[in-house]
Amino acid sequence: MAKTFRVKEESSLDKLLDLVLSGELDGDITQKALYESGFTYNSAWMVFELSRMCDNFMVSKHSSSYVDVVPSTTVIQDSEVITTESTQSQYDGPSVLWPETPIVNDVDDMPWFRRPSWYNRMAAMIQAGKNISLAGPPGIGKSSAVEYLAAEQGKVLVNISADAGLRRRDLTGNVELIDSHTQFQVAEYLAAVRNGWWVKIDEVNAAEPDALMYLNSQIAPPYSASFYGKSVKRHPDFRLFVTYNPGLVGTKPLPPAFKDRFFPIKLDFPNEAQLRRMLEANGMSDANWTSAIIKFGLEAWQAHMNGRMRYQITPRRLMDAVDLVQLVGEGPIQALEQAVIAAVDSHAEVKALEQVLSSIKQAFEYGRL
Repeated sequence: MAKTFRVKEESSLDKLLDLVLSGELDGDITQKALYESGFTYNSAWMVFELSRMCDNFMVSKHSSSYVDVVPSTTVIQDSEVITTESTQSQYDGPSVLWPETPIVNDVDDMPWFRRPSWYNRMAAMIQAGKNISLAGPPGIGKSSAVEYLAAEQGKVLVNISADAGLRRRDLTGNVELIDSHTQFQVAEYLAAVRNGWWVKIDEVNAAEPDALMYLNSQIAPPYSASFYGKSVKRHPDFRLFVTYNPGLVGTKPLPPAFKDRFFPIKLDFPNEAQLRRMLEANGMSDANWTSAIIKFGLEAWQAHMNGRMRYQITPRRLMDAVDLVQLVGEGPIQALEQAVIAAVDSHAEVKALEQVLSSIKQAFEYGRL
């Protein structure tokens, strides 16, 4: 294993090595010659011990030689590859590797998407140079709207989830050992800041404080991103979208100063007409039984808002019930039991959902839906 030792400048060893390698001893590297040059008799022992232990430094009574073994460094900078010379003064630690540009999505890949009422407002604010925050319950299309807007405008979009506790290192990158060489692998977020891509961070209120502070430095002065002793300026086309659910268990309130950096779009659970359009866009047929599923979704959300349960119903869970009816042939009441209630662990919240479903079942059986 090769190791590089840095010798303190102007130290006794530094001066001794300079003398030995300079050739000023006229090729006679002896204890006497070193003593006459101002070093102690022990200096000769030190020089010969270095020669014995190092395979790149060799000395004999009448000569010395040294071979530089510091590896060359490959640095990727602004899409250009630069190879430095293998000298210690130019060696700058691990090489920096930037990620490749992600693929731009196509709107044709989202045929089910329907523009919500706030879509044009979001598009206008992005055009005006704003960053966007979307706050609301889960599963109502916050992320989908951002993904569709990016595809519509031909922008690269980097998707990041903060629900596992996003840290600053997740945004900058990490030093990795690749092919026996240390390299700093830049994260896609940092590449987005430099290259002008868009970034969407879901559940940002689950991120750690160091990540929020780091994000703030790109959306507020100095509008730059630091990493591994370096810094890049934020590209003018960079845009940041954050989504979050203010009442989600395990999250914390966002700092007011951080929230103030975004144009806010606050969303509520869809009303009956909106929920029907959303489910039909995802494949729900126009049948009588669909009213039972929509009504259950609306009343379950109202039970949450009234404090009867912490569980938040989502259109995704309702769509699972729709699939059970359409693909398996189950009735809507049984489908809701399996797709929604069976997914809840809390006994108290199961009871609350069963009460909601009981009222829906009676209305459905008596034809009042």
